[in-house]
Amino acid sequence: MTGVKRLGFLGAGPMARSHAAAAAALGAEIAAVCTARENSPNRDEFRKIAPQARHTTNGEALLEDAGVDGIVACLPWNLMPPWAVRLMKAPGPVLMEKPIGFGADEARTQAEASAATLGNKLVGYNRRFYETVTFLRERVRKGGLKAVRVVISESVESQVARHGREILAHLISYCSAHTLDLLLHVLGPLRSVVLAPFPEKGRAAPFVSFNGMLTTAENVPVTLALNVDDPANTSIRCLFDDGTAWELMPLEILTVYKGLDVEPPTPRENIRRYIPQVEARHEADASFKPGCHAQMAAFLSGDYGPGATVDDAVAVLDLIASLDASAKSWFRDGGGNDRAKLEK
Repeated sequence: MTGVKRLGFLGAGPMARSHAAAAAALGAEIAAVCTARENSPNRDEFRKIAPQARHTTNGEALLEDAGVDGIVACLPWNLMPPWAVRLMKAPGPVLMEKPIGFGADEARTQAEASAATLGNKLVGYNRRFYETVTFLRERVRKGGLKAVRVVISESVESQVARHGREILAHLISYCSAHTLDLLLHVLGPLRSVVLAPFPEKGRAAPFVSFNGMLTTAENVPVTLALNVDDPANTSIRCLFDDGTAWELMPLEILTVYKGLDVEPPTPRENIRRYIPQVEARHEADASFKPGCHAQMAAFLSGDYGPGATVDDAVAVLDLIASLDASAKSWFRDGGGNDRAKLEK
């Protein structure tokens, strides 16, 4: 194996352990791990995967440790942005989990200041490495895309239970960012046309649902429904001019539909039913956390393939900013008037 061989882990939580399991299976040495506390329970769990790893509570020292030649950074959501600029400027390879920032302008400024060292930085949008996503992306590039429908649901209370109420102001850049990154990865640049926001009342830091339309560079319409507590699977459905619909739902499963079976009414049920015909079905490898094994293989080799660069991560933050700007425009242009009446 060439490239990175000895890894240091900044953080030892569940995502770090998923990366560590993949790295160990690929033959990499997990040389060191850093946790905030000496008696961290995460460290104890991490030891089950890498009992030989040296332990430290000094993250800065880990970045300068000559005993590692690659860093995997999996810090809590609120600590990643403060660390991002240091990780970007590190001379060696770094796989960093998102979010790298909460605002596009700040993240872009940090990236520009670190331009000389960004070539070996990979951002952990592991869903890019699903075979299901690869198949869909290849199909989109063949042409004939007519329309796209995207559904994203966020369970606010479950995220608050895990991360505290401070997460609400950043929920889209932390949770929804995975799906938004896939949209950009599969479809290319997107432009907001109109989005109607739905502010959640009674929350100290509001989460905003967005419902509306985006378009691709080729003016293909992309309908987006990003809602709080929508009882639906997150999904991306692409309709093509050959009559096929390619759907990621959930994102780990790709189903290709073509045509309908018609079930006639029966004496007991006087309803005609239309059942989509399944032409093909593919599932992401779940031997490890899906996408993590292939992403780690790319990181260790230095050939990042479809992996997300820092610029890609900034593009996601740009898209989130455009959603917010479009929503504010909707209010300014009078769309918010009816909403205000509803809230009275």
